[in-house]
Amino acid sequence: MLKTTPSNLYNEIQAAERFRNKYLDYYDDILKKYAGSAMGSQDGEMLTENHIYEYLSLTIPRLIHDNPRVSISTRRPVTQNETAKALGHGLNRWVRDTNVRQVLMRTAYDALIAYGVVLTTQQPMQGYDPNASNRPYFPACYRISPKRFICDPLALSISEARFTGHAWIRDKDDLIKEARGDSSWNKEVIETLIVDTLDKESTGRKFDAAKDVPSRREVAGYDIWVPEVRLDESPGPEEGFNGTIYTIGLGQDGSGQDNGEVDFIRDPRPYYGPPSGPYSFFGTYYVPDKIFPLSPILATMSQVDELNDHVRSAARSATQYKRLILVDSKSKKLMQDVKSQPDNYVVPVEGLDRDRVIPIELGGITNQQVSYIQMARERLDRNSGIHDAMRGNVTGNATATEVSIADESGTVRLAYIKQQFQQSVRNLLQNVGWFLYYDERVMFPLGADAAKDLGMTEPYYVGGVTEEETGTSYNDLELEIDAYSMERTSETLKQRRTMEAFQLISNVAQAMPQMPYVKWGDLLDKLGDAMNMPDLSEMIDEQMMQEMVQQQQEQQQQMMQAELQSKSEAMAAQSAGKEQKSLPESNQ
Repeated sequence: MLKTTPSNLYNEIQAAERFRNKYLDYYDDILKKYAGSAMGSQDGEMLTENHIYEYLSLTIPRLIHDNPRVSISTRRPVTQNETAKALGHGLNRWVRDTNVRQVLMRTAYDALIAYGVVLTTQQPMQGYDPNASNRPYFPACYRISPKRFICDPLALSISEARFTGHAWIRDKDDLIKEARGDSSWNKEVIETLIVDTLDKESTGRKFDAAKDVPSRREVAGYDIWVPEVRLDESPGPEEGFNGTIYTIGLGQDGSGQDNGEVDFIRDPRPYYGPPSGPYSFFGTYYVPDKIFPLSPILATMSQVDELNDHVRSAARSATQYKRLILVDSKSKKLMQDVKSQPDNYVVPVEGLDRDRVIPIELGGITNQQVSYIQMARERLDRNSGIHDAMRGNVTGNATATEVSIADESGTVRLAYIKQQFQQSVRNLLQNVGWFLYYDERVMFPLGADAAKDLGMTEPYYVGGVTEEETGTSYNDLELEIDAYSMERTSETLKQRRTMEAFQLISNVAQAMPQMPYVKWGDLLDKLGDAMNMPDLSEMIDEQMMQEMVQQQQEQQQQMMQAELQSKSEAMAAQSAGKEQKSLPESNQ
């Protein structure tokens, strides 16, 4: 078991920081190249080819443009169907109320540059008495800077890490005030923390770049989650507690402590949350036996630097370009005329010798420079997956097949990046759903959509499922992100999907009378989710359709009865005619 004494955990934090900083050695350089000198960075470069900006501006909108929408099913439909439906409405309401898109957008930038981390926790809902014992809680998600996240440097993957954690910054006075009302904080140790000595590598903040900022009396600390440790007499996984959280302050001066060793600034506490822990990790390309992933931008940084070196060289050559005219020094008038006249002015010279006026050019961009820059740019585009069709540049020089092949190649690569990102979003929402499912303090209104689907006037979502009573588990639920829900929908695509929906509804309307046993509303909801049209079922008035079907059936029955009656009358008349013909003449 991991040794969790204050001094050993402090050493683990320092080792994890060194490991992380080595991986992020390129991080600041990428940000400088991305923003350049336009953002006021003194050491930023003015880049002619800002590939990082181009890649991010083209990729981010394709990863996250809108809030995700989820659908939840269950492997136990008999006992969990209503729970899955309610949790789906609760999670989608949480997504809208928190606007998680903002967190996901920032995390997408992190994932494409390095890696992304999101912290999921619980916090009291706003608008209630802070001292009320029954104050409802609500899950909250926060982006953690890559420079504030640490993990086990000996692990081969995040899931195998023996600890993870993040740095935080708070006002020392506020922390002391909180410690006075919460005995879990160690007020004596907090008072020993040195203010305004925050290390930029530990916290991601550069105080040396803001020397004019007055003292804020800020201190920093680390929250460390150790999944394998269960404190004595603490609740376990069966009650929703998984692992232990340790809190250590940075910058302890050792006063009042034995041998000057560090100490916890807060008592170790059981972690209430999903077994996967409080952090959701975002990465792109897997590197075998490496805990940190390879980002798309890092993979092409050497080529980015090479391209910009040659572009800057060409720019210097263009700046040094000169066009000079050599004239005979003996002809003062000729010299003055050549110097003073505008473009395309004819200077007549009697008996001119061609050697007396010689134009020459110095410097300038060479054909070799242009060719190599073009080659380097094309190679960078291939490796990064960017092509002219993705940029929106279609010149018409390429054939339709070539454009299709290029677009397909770029689409496959982008599809993989989207899939990786969506999987991480799914893991994040699963953590949020865990709190909604188990935490009995969760309670909030769902809205009109849920009211219609659940058949309630004003439904509320209430957490706190007890597995002992229901015999079910959160693991029985299956969460999926609805297709295209996070993507931008263009006007052309909207028009196409509208026409597809119209055709689909027309086909459904024709099929409904023949198959009344089908739950068409549920089927249309599933089809609408697949087409990113969640309100598809609302486009058909099922009650009116049922009434029309009933009317058609009644009309068909009436027509059949009339037809049978007509046939019966005809048969009776025919039978009467035969009997009339068969009577003897005496009876006639």
